[in-house]
Amino acid sequence: MYSRFVAAHNHYNLDRRAELEVLPELAIAVNQRRDLPGLLRQIARTACELLGYESAAVLLVDDDRTVLRIEGSWGLGESYLRLVNEESPLLLAPSDAVVGSPSRRAFVEGEPVIVEDISHDPSYGPWAEAAEEHGHRSMASVPLRDQGETVGTMNVYGSDPRRLGPGGLELLQILASHAGIALETGAQLERDRRRVRELSALNELLRQHAAIHDRFIGVARRGGGVTDIATELAEITDRAVAVQDVSGQTLAAVPRAGVSVRLSQPRQQGGDTLLDRLAHASPVLASESFPGLLAAPVRVGEETLGVLWLAGEDDDDLHLRAVEQAAVVLGLEMLRRRAVTDAQWQLRGDLVAELAGGPLTDLEAVIARADRLGSDLRLPQRVLAVRNDRLGEADTAQLLRLVQSLVLARPRPRPLLALRDGAIVVVAPAADAQGVEEFARHIRTVAAQAMKGGVRVAVSETCPTPDQLPGAFRLTLGLLRLIPYAPAEDILTVASAGMIGMLLADVDPRRMGVLAERWIGPLRDYDHRRATDLVTTLRTYLDHDLNTNATAEALYIHPNTVGLRVKRIESLLGVCLTSVGDLTTLRAALAIDEITRDA
Repeated sequence: MYSRFVAAHNHYNLDRRAELEVLPELAIAVNQRRDLPGLLRQIARTACELLGYESAAVLLVDDDRTVLRIEGSWGLGESYLRLVNEESPLLLAPSDAVVGSPSRRAFVEGEPVIVEDISHDPSYGPWAEAAEEHGHRSMASVPLRDQGETVGTMNVYGSDPRRLGPGGLELLQILASHAGIALETGAQLERDRRRVRELSALNELLRQHAAIHDRFIGVARRGGGVTDIATELAEITDRAVAVQDVSGQTLAAVPRAGVSVRLSQPRQQGGDTLLDRLAHASPVLASESFPGLLAAPVRVGEETLGVLWLAGEDDDDLHLRAVEQAAVVLGLEMLRRRAVTDAQWQLRGDLVAELAGGPLTDLEAVIARADRLGSDLRLPQRVLAVRNDRLGEADTAQLLRLVQSLVLARPRPRPLLALRDGAIVVVAPAADAQGVEEFARHIRTVAAQAMKGGVRVAVSETCPTPDQLPGAFRLTLGLLRLIPYAPAEDILTVASAGMIGMLLADVDPRRMGVLAERWIGPLRDYDHRRATDLVTTLRTYLDHDLNTNATAEALYIHPNTVGLRVKRIESLLGVCLTSVGDLTTLRAALAIDEITRDA
């Protein structure tokens, strides 16, 4: 660039020595990346010194590319700068008569504009009077480019009419290129500084994350539990913290600065439970369902073990990452707790299986085993059975975990619990009969909130001694199996189950099996010989109140087939299915058949 400049100026009457001294200094200043305003002032001053003009300015376009403003100048007064930058700005798309102002033309057209006498140039418009006041009689403007894009102009102003010659014009363009380089280097410098700031901030954030990670790992290494992890998070975030398991039981609650996390069952949206929404949620979730709180699912793999709550809704990145890391450590701790409790539940399950199977050959040994597990079989007991027949194996395991959590929250002596015949059975102390039924209702409510579908709970009568427990198991499981599901049903008891409950409570399977065989046996024998299904047809026909069409629809057969089967049943049993007496007998026989076959 400089060799081209020197060759071009061999023909012009300029101070070559000044050029050779000033331009290298300017280049050094640009390369050293000095502050941009200072560089632009130095470039304007250099233009005045080399070209003999009294003042100069560098104008840059704003971010919206609508206005040119003076960003660096030499020899211009404050009043003139205020006029151009504020009072009468150089609009690039004005609607008045100053569309052709020299600076605008140079910017828009990308060509130099030279004004020999400002007083005779109408394009100067509103700036003519101010220019005359400041002694401006001539000017020249060249476009200023940065990486090929026009970003402003380089202007010089003279105190007398003159015309800038070709050599002076080329020098002005070279100075404008210096200004463009200064802009580019200034922008690069700012990008470098911003990147350094970003990297510095990132390094600091990583350092803080590592420190937080080390704190949580330290808690885990020294054997700290859920409460210790929650306490560490509360100190890091300066927020109140709480931890819940999948059943909604609070495992830890740590207040902070007088604030505590107040938990209530969140509103369900679209039929989804809180765990449904958290299962695939981002690591930290804010929702209208729990205003003023942040929720983080505690997950291990695909399984959600609980929820970590943080008071407040701030989105501070460090706090959010701390919550995420705490949730990971909590997941590991909750898995560890589960491994310990699973062994205990296995022992409880073995004891429940022995109680359900009966008879108990060594009652004292059974009572001693219960004592070691935190239970007391010397007290009267009641049996609870929990089931949802529409749940798959994975959902049943989740329901089991939930009921286990509720059982652990009970005071000592604690209930026993096991999975038996597809249902979760609980043996609970019955010192307060009303309290046991309330516990049963609590299980059903919490399970319904945490899982989809209707969860059913049946409760036996009080068993004063352990040898009565086998019958209580048979009763509760029978209630769940024999009583049709009703969405609005309460807990199932002998009193609420009518005749089925009475039969379950009082029937001796060995004696009453004779009655069932008298009425149902002939139908079962016929089905066996002829490969028919008269027993199922009779049960379905009675369940649908003798409605032939409803029975046919339930069995996926033609109504005429139902009618033929009903006649065959009446013939084999010698009964009439329109007789109230015969219907009562058959309903009781079917119920007894179900009970005795299950026994």
